[in-house]
Amino acid sequence: MTEATYSDRRNATSPEQHIMLESGRISVSMDGKLQRAIAFDEINEVRLGVEMAGRDSQVVCRITANDRTRIVFGSRSWKSVGLWENQADRFREFNTALHRALLPHAAGIRFMEGQPLWFGFVMCGLGLLMALLGGGFALYLLWDDNLIGFGGVPGLIIGLYLAWMFRPRAPKPYDPALYAGTG
Repeated sequence: MTEATYSDRRNATSPEQHIMLESGRISVSMDGKLQRAIAFDEINEVRLGVEMAGRDSQVVCRITANDRTRIVFGSRSWKSVGLWENQADRFREFNTALHRALLPHAAGIRFMEGQPLWFGFVMCGLGLLMALLGGGFALYLLWDDNLIGFGGVPGLIIGLYLAWMFRPRAPKPYDPALYAGTG
């Protein structure tokens, strides 16, 4: 297997990390020092999900080992306040190499798409809270014939939209061969 590398900066408070696929493991180094390494046969989950990166969204890969060690990298890298570099082409190449390397170990790994279930509950709850506040504001003021109450309607609509978009869903497994380019 040829070594594949990828660089990513997760946010303003973290240094740039260099992720490397080596023979039998994936490792992360920062400032030239090894931070984490996970052997391929110790990986128990690979999760691909869409997250926000400034005003845009990005694909994020989360690799979890049996001992809860995590390696996380995304398709956009933080550059400065409000500025994220799109690295989708390099991310796709690295993600393909990762899935090819993991195919021999695929029987012991859960390959999942989407956010964890707890994230759906939190975001759905925040959406419902926003809808409740907006609707309550509108109802309270409109009950007294105060037209300013219509200002709560957008909060109600946006809150319901968020609750619907982030409603908790069962985890969705995917076939790693599709991302390895062999499926």
